[in-house]
Amino acid sequence: MHFFGLFLFFALGVMGLTMFGERAYRRLREGRAVVAVGWGVGLAWLANLNMWTSWAVGGLRYDWVGVTLTGLALGGTALVVHAIVSFFSGLHRKFDDQAEELERGSELRRVA
Repeated sequence: MHFFGLFLFFALGVMGLTMFGERAYRRLREGRAVVAVGWGVGLAWLANLNMWTSWAVGGLRYDWVGVTLTGLALGGTALVVHAIVSFFSGLHRKFDDQAEELERGSELRRVA
C-alpha cells in the first residue's frame, strides 16, 4: 500500500512537470503524452523505481524492463490525473455559464 501512495505522488509530480513546460509543446498534438511518458521514464530511472519488484511480482528477466514499464505507467497515470483535474477545474464554467446570466439579467433588456 505504501508503494501505491508513492506511485501516485510520483505521478502527481510528473503531471506538475508536464504542466510546467506546457507552452513549449502546445502546438504538437500529442505533445503532452510524449512529455509525460518521458518525464515518467526519467523519474523512474532516476529513483530506480520498479513496481513489479515492489509488489513482489516476479517473472521479469531484466530489471531495466520493470523500471521502464514503471515509467510508462507513471506517465499514463499522470495523463489520467491531469484529465480528472481538468474536468473538475472546468466545472465552474459549466455551472456558472456567463451567457445564461446575461440572458436572465437586466443587461440584455437594456440593450434591446
